Amino acid sequence: MSKNMILAGNYGSGKTEISLNMALSLSKKGSTALVDMDIVNPYFRSAEHGDLMRAHGIRLIAPTFANTAVDLPVIGAEVFSSFGCDYAVFDAGGDPVGTSVLGSIAHRVLENGVPDFYYVVNARRPLQRNPQEITELLRLIQGKARMQVTGLINNTNLARETTVLDLLHGRDMCREVSRLTGLPVAFTSGEPKVLEEYKKQTGEENLFALTIYTRPNWLDSTS
Repeated sequence: MSKNMILAGNYGSGKTEISLNMALSLSKKGSTALVDMDIVNPYFRSAEHGDLMRAHGIRLIAPTFANTAVDLPVIGAEVFSSFGCDYAVFDAGGDPVGTSVLGSIAHRVLENGVPDFYYVVNARRPLQRNPQEITELLRLIQGKARMQVTGLINNTNLARETTVLDLLHGRDMCREVSRLTGLPVAFTSGEPKVLEEYKKQTGEENLFALTIYTRPNWLDSTS
């Protein structure tokens, strides 16, 4: 495991949810920073969970305009202070434009060690519904980031409607993307109950259980 981890993926992939959970997990092992670099999307951001991060001793680093609708491609020098922690998790932009901000500091990231750069796949979302679409966007994001993706994460879901069939579908998609790109599938993530059934059916061991922090209850309410 690298000391630096980058999560990228299209909107709705779940990269922010994984970033939060990963930072919380790593904080049990050593000092941890969570760097919110998604300056394009003002919704469902790591920066919205500062209280949670601080409660676990995690240093949250985000642009000063986080939680607003202001989109400025500027990252302050505070980002580099994350390299002083045992672990740093970078929640990167959700499209090539957003990821280009990460690319602007790629040389500094690489100077601090080659990161684990994960591309998060939710095969139930637009632009991720076939291996060719996933691969094309992955390569665009990778190019803008100026760093090589090192692994795929199967995070296929339909929010609270997710079943094991969704993860199985995502597994098939990720396997084909792996064949097209040569990238390994690092792990499968999801809520514990779905992962438990997935493990029974597949025997897969590389699983990462998620606690959902980013989805407000009102999105699932009916009236």
